[in-house]
Amino acid sequence: MSTRKKGNDKKTTAGHRRAGRPVSRRQQEPDPETLPPIDFSRLDMEQQMADLSKLLAEQDFENINEANDFLRNLMESSGGQIPHREPETPEERAQELIFQAIDAPERRARKLIKDALKLDPNCVDAYILLGEMSDKLPDAIANFRKAVAAGEKSLGPETFAQDRGHFWGLIETRPYMRAAQNLAAALWTYGELEEAIQIYEEMLSLNPGDNQGVRYQLLDALLLIRRHEEAAALWDRFDDGMAHWAYNHALLLFRTEGRSRNALKALKEALNTNEFVPDYLLGFVDMPDPDEMSEAIIFGEESEAMAYVFSTFPLWASTPGAQYWLSENLS
Repeated sequence: MSTRKKGNDKKTTAGHRRAGRPVSRRQQEPDPETLPPIDFSRLDMEQQMADLSKLLAEQDFENINEANDFLRNLMESSGGQIPHREPETPEERAQELIFQAIDAPERRARKLIKDALKLDPNCVDAYILLGEMSDKLPDAIANFRKAVAAGEKSLGPETFAQDRGHFWGLIETRPYMRAAQNLAAALWTYGELEEAIQIYEEMLSLNPGDNQGVRYQLLDALLLIRRHEEAAALWDRFDDGMAHWAYNHALLLFRTEGRSRNALKALKEALNTNEFVPDYLLGFVDMPDPDEMSEAIIFGEESEAMAYVFSTFPLWASTPGAQYWLSENLS
């Protein structure tokens, strides 16, 4: 994540949180670096998408071929980048200020956020960024709640009714979806697991394709509180080839069926998905410190195995016999 400068010092506003490790409110307050991050690279993409939408709205194409020719010529003349359009409305100007705030020093960023909220009190990304910059988790949660509320107000109930199931396909709904994901992850870290589950389930209702990958955190949460029927129903909804999905399925079947053929088959499939998971899950190889773990996760490689074990080790450790069952089926 980005860093913000205070004088000559750098302060990390939010490190990469690997979902799946809830923290009780009775425990020591989490370090700010456990706060859930917003993926600002997506904002850059969304800005270009918004610019393109405005540009296309000004054209009058007679057929799809004209549109394709226009886009091809545009990409060739602009070096593959969508020409940036100057913001026109207060909402667009507010969003532009947030883009500037992302990489600004903290004092400057806060001023830009304040100015953005004057232009648009419902600027969702402004509240998300404030949550990212919070030093304490309760403050972050409060800002993420404001972000969700701002998104609900700006979109209106009609959008939630008419566009349910297609939220990620609409540029204007994406800030709300980011706010919801950040709030759910922060609540998970704070130990408010039930509320986090409700938010994740609502997000999947709004976006069944789950472009944001909230199914992984939701499956972890359902397994953690042993809502196995719901976990099984969730697993059935997605054809997912990731190790996270495969190993959690094996664990789920071991919990519900014991050493059944189905459980063993699922375990073998998981081992074929990523052979490195047992090394870290059984302690054959030490896990690195979180700060040393790569944020780039490569399918089938050690980076994926480490990310999975970091998130789900408590699930396996709290299941009697699960790690032994895993170890005796290694070949």
